[in-house]
Amino acid sequence: MSGGNAPEKAVVDPEVQETLIAVGDLDGQRFDQAEVFTKKGKSRRVTLAPGHRTSVYSEERGWAVRAGNRRASFFASGTGQVTPAGPWPEPDGLGLRLPKPHAAPRWVLPSDFESPLIGEREGVALLDGIARALAEELTGSRLIQAAVEDGASEAQLMNCHGLKCRFRHRLASLHLEAVAPGAAGIRASLYLAERDARKFNPLALARRLADRLSILSQGRARPRDRGDCLLAPPLMARLLAGLTPLWVGTEAKLKVDRLWGGDRRIAGEGWTLLDNGRLPGGALEAPFDGEGVATRETVLVDSGEYRRPLLTWWQTRDSEYRESGCSRRASWRDLPSPGPTHLYLRPKAGISVADLLGDIARGYYLLEATGAGRFDWQENRFEIPVCGLEVRRGRATGPVNHCVLRGKITGFLASIQAVARDLAFLPLGGMIGSPTVLATGLELFAEEGPG
Repeated sequence: MSGGNAPEKAVVDPEVQETLIAVGDLDGQRFDQAEVFTKKGKSRRVTLAPGHRTSVYSEERGWAVRAGNRRASFFASGTGQVTPAGPWPEPDGLGLRLPKPHAAPRWVLPSDFESPLIGEREGVALLDGIARALAEELTGSRLIQAAVEDGASEAQLMNCHGLKCRFRHRLASLHLEAVAPGAAGIRASLYLAERDARKFNPLALARRLADRLSILSQGRARPRDRGDCLLAPPLMARLLAGLTPLWVGTEAKLKVDRLWGGDRRIAGEGWTLLDNGRLPGGALEAPFDGEGVATRETVLVDSGEYRRPLLTWWQTRDSEYRESGCSRRASWRDLPSPGPTHLYLRPKAGISVADLLGDIARGYYLLEATGAGRFDWQENRFEIPVCGLEVRRGRATGPVNHCVLRGKITGFLASIQAVARDLAFLPLGGMIGSPTVLATGLELFAEEGPG
């Protein structure tokens, strides 16, 4: 809801309320839990590939209904406008409980929610601009696939307990794939999200692709080495995403207790981790989650001390924790599921990347993950393939590739010594973000083995 009232004061369309009443009356009111969710949206997708460009504008409307009791439930969804007549399936799912309404903090609709979708010419100009800038940054490199999609949607939700809410989303995504000069077939890709497609910066994106292609082409593996490392936001976001079992869900605290033996201090003082569904300017900013529960900021790790996991309302019923408003619906076709919205390591104002780089006498500036990370909770181990730059006395001396960052999960968290201000997010099952961090004592191996 754009006005920021409590969810029970929202106005939903008549068919939503009529459907809720009809479902609740099925077979003599055997369903004491019922929910109706609707969503309508529009999007424009512009793609660029060798030899052709395409632009597609689409509009979509869909709905989902959940109903049941403590013993059984059903879930139904469809396109178009929801109607009270159904038909509705027989309940064959698990028992169902739904949240009750609570007052929500005021939320003002951001002004960029009202901006029009990116036009066809704008989309083509954005992708062409990235292609041109890439060719200028690294002669002979080419953008071989590119797609930008800009969308806006409005959702309504009402349940049998009187919870009602109506709110909007705005999200743009960008996928780029580029190839390096020469016949080696070296490729680099980016997948990014912003609230508005106009926030994508062609020159910055081209430089990032060019740097990645250069490092992949020229970088060499280093023998086993240990030293100080700068970990750039794209790599840190991948690591945080891999570590989400420590932060999200009912099993998270058990994993933390197992790894740290019940000690609440799991990291250095610079490590403050939060999730915030209404992060100002965030790509997924919204006043409510996928079940109509108010979103909010939740501190998971505070200056290195573990505070709590991220939990939905139904995961907190028998716990000491308050709900975080973190039930997500990937679309109206999907059931709500727990997950982060904007999960991020808090940046440190006034600390630049150059400040941290200057502190490295001998080490590495690791920029990207070149593949998926592996996390072994039983063995307290992780590894992730990386590329970047070797650093001597605060200056880059050469590219590094075909290397693996490997070590203990507990050791990695303890290694973080300083945090910069350059917070950036990646869409990794939610928006996962981090600034550049300085870590000490990490080990780097050649990909073929620890040598």
